[in-house]
Amino acid sequence: MQKFYYNIAGKGKKNIILLSGWGLHSKIWLFIIKELQFFFKFYLIDLPGFGKNKKLFPMKIDQIVEILHDHMPKKSIWMGWSMGGLIASKLALSYPKDILAVVTVASSPCFIEKPNWPGIKKNTVQYFYENLKKNYYRTIDNFLNLQITNKKQYIKDINILKKILFSEEKPSLNFLQNNLEIILYVDLRLEMNLLEVPLLRIYGALDSLVPKKIVKILDKKWPNTNSSIIKKAAHMPFISHKKEFCLKILQSLNIF
Repeated sequence: MQKFYYNIAGKGKKNIILLSGWGLHSKIWLFIIKELQFFFKFYLIDLPGFGKNKKLFPMKIDQIVEILHDHMPKKSIWMGWSMGGLIASKLALSYPKDILAVVTVASSPCFIEKPNWPGIKKNTVQYFYENLKKNYYRTIDNFLNLQITNKKQYIKDINILKKILFSEEKPSLNFLQNNLEIILYVDLRLEMNLLEVPLLRIYGALDSLVPKKIVKILDKKWPNTNSSIIKKAAHMPFISHKKEFCLKILQSLNIF
């Protein structure tokens, strides 16, 4: 097997392992690391098939969880954005004794709309996938623009982020298709009822991909977890509202 790569940043004593979302690499966390580098040690991961791990063949979620568990330090906090939150949740279900806590950001145990469950329509996901195949950089550029609700305030940050993200070679079609299958078919709603690990869920009030209706549903189903909604944020609250987001992280994770 090819070597599994990751980067380490920060000088804190507590470990946070960062997982990004569909089609994006670990540099998406740039501003969070900058804000919190003295409080935590961050492990930045590119999922198999992308970024530094592009030579690794894209894997199913169970294989991803296994390789992450084997290479990352135990008793760490796992933070996953969007699809990354789904992977972090699956890992906590598989190895609860090795996980200190999980933070999911703009994520859902089931991304696809179902009866009595708010989510994304399958054709919307498929349309996004087709656009990624046709023009990856333009599709990601449009996606980022849609998720930042206060563009005037964050225009400098957006431009810096785009420059960094687009400096990497685009992912393979196999990787994009593998991510598509995770979004379409992984459903952890029942399994997560058995979660033994502390869970913090952070949402954007204006997120159209993970509707805020989900928050109330999961608050009832998972009463032992904590949730927080960031007003005027969409699917990327850690970028559009980075100060507020980081404050929530510090307030919530200082107990571990």
